Amino acid sequence: MRTTILGWSTVSGLILGLIAGLLLFAVLVLAGELASSVIPRLGGRARVVAGVLSFIVLPLAGAVLGWLEGRLKLQ
Repeated sequence: MRTTILGWSTVSGLILGLIAGLLLFAVLVLAGELASSVIPRLGGRARVVAGVLSFIVLPLAGAVLGWLEGRLKLQ
């Protein structure tokens, strides 16, 4: 029972982090396309940073927060 609660809380946090990352990535790509004429060389580098932030950092942070939430549920 304890492992199930921690597991589901972690997975739900991971999914929420992934959704937040997808939204952030979409906003950054759209903003990069609109501002590409202002800073033409920055677009490629910014997409790599946005991709790492959106698809690795935010889902991991969501998973950690979900796990912590699961621990709070068990206390």
